[in-house]
Amino acid sequence: MNSSLLKSSITRTVRYIALSLTLVAASYSTSLGQTTTFGQFLSTFGGQDYVFTNGVGSGTFNTVVNGAPVDFRYLNVTGLPPSLSGFQSAHVFVTSSTTQAGNTTGPGGTVTQPFNSTITIQILRDTPAPAGTGGGNRTNLLTAVITTSSGPASLAGSDGGNSATLSATTPTHNVVFTSHFLNFTATVSRNVGLSFSSVSPVLTLGPGNFLASMAAAGTGTFASNPVPNYIGPTAAQVSVGGRVVGPEGQGVGNAQVTLQELNGATRVVRTNRQGEFRFDELAGGQSVVISVRSKLFSYQPQIISLDDSAFDIAFTPDQ
Repeated sequence: MNSSLLKSSITRTVRYIALSLTLVAASYSTSLGQTTTFGQFLSTFGGQDYVFTNGVGSGTFNTVVNGAPVDFRYLNVTGLPPSLSGFQSAHVFVTSSTTQAGNTTGPGGTVTQPFNSTITIQILRDTPAPAGTGGGNRTNLLTAVITTSSGPASLAGSDGGNSATLSATTPTHNVVFTSHFLNFTATVSRNVGLSFSSVSPVLTLGPGNFLASMAAAGTGTFASNPVPNYIGPTAAQVSVGGRVVGPEGQGVGNAQVTLQELNGATRVVRTNRQGEFRFDELAGGQSVVISVRSKLFSYQPQIISLDDSAFDIAFTPDQ
């Protein structure tokens, strides 16, 4: 074998061993918190695909366009077909922003950059699952949506260092999982843990006391209690509905409710006088985003997994 190819192979093997040990440790720590790791991804090439951009009075943290693939796998999930077992080639898409400045405990201490808006982490299979493992065009291995509950999720690490972590756990944070292949209805606790390495130039505060612009490589683990259930193929149609209410629980009429499917199709209805809404003839097994627009109050969008018909979706106004 060519010596350079052998060196590349050894380097990649060592990286995988190191990352696997890190993720096993993460799984152990989450099990202490009464959750079990059900999914993880490893960086295939170690590329710096996660970028924080300092906007002086704000910041964004996103994945680069056309980033490198990752190796994703499900763990501790029973009933998976062969095509969904083991590592699968996928891409990770992270979108987030913040208007809350960071802080540091001093030189050599800890730098923390909170995110006071929604963080979305989506892991999409590079090719749709073959027939018999969830149906055609089903690529959403896992989507995690993180919002503030009692405190914001934060990116943190040693000041001047080259590594960082971003974690979120219920109930401190709102963590919602959806997937084309897993059902999370029974889960009561959910955790996300992202680890970043090769931070360049270094982790430190920049203009406006927001994190200085940087790029990093990343890996991740996802856990819940109990672990989710595998969803088999389905072509059944489902209906969803619910109610939009005000701060006193009163129905909000004439609010615009929008449902967006993963294929981009959008449906719009308006609530009746009791604040009720409903969408019919939806393809089961997909995840949709439902958002509400009202002249009276503002509402956070919700990601709903259409595993079955449901009519208890509730929208309450932002505090």
